[in-house]
Amino acid sequence: MAVRIEPYGVEHAPAFQVLAADPRIAATTLVPHPYPPDGAVEHAHRVAEARQRREAFSFAVLRDSDVVGSCSLLHLDWAAREGEIGYWIGVPYWGRGYATAAVRLVSGYGFEALGLRRIVAEVLAVNRASARVLEAAGYRRERTFANANARHAGAETWGYARSAPAAA
Repeated sequence: MAVRIEPYGVEHAPAFQVLAADPRIAATTLVPHPYPPDGAVEHAHRVAEARQRREAFSFAVLRDSDVVGSCSLLHLDWAAREGEIGYWIGVPYWGRGYATAAVRLVSGYGFEALGLRRIVAEVLAVNRASARVLEAAGYRRERTFANANARHAGAETWGYARSAPAAA
């Protein structure tokens, strides 16, 4: 189940394009469906710019050399030292622990490399697998609310958070 992360780039786009096009990914994320034919390359350019501006850090999740999904730190608030984690794993790779491993790795990057104190996440309540991922990665559910995003408007959503580990 060993996975690794690396900054998402155009070299990941062909595999990302195929995985992101599955409508089951869009059902519980903000990945658009239908996924645009040039979506993965455009995404690579957007996330490279966001990384340079230190607004977001997006990673390809890899098993060996295969792209299996995406995990990102978004909505970074440098004054509060807080960010949001978002992730998805391609359907052929579901149920293998890759999401949990990726969330742990990216959370560690956020706490250690970026100095974040807190990372939050939102999960649709119907997506129990994603809730289990967060819980296994050390996140705790803090609240329940009606989703305000147009795609999932009104759907019960769970808010999770994890704080940086205490200094040794």
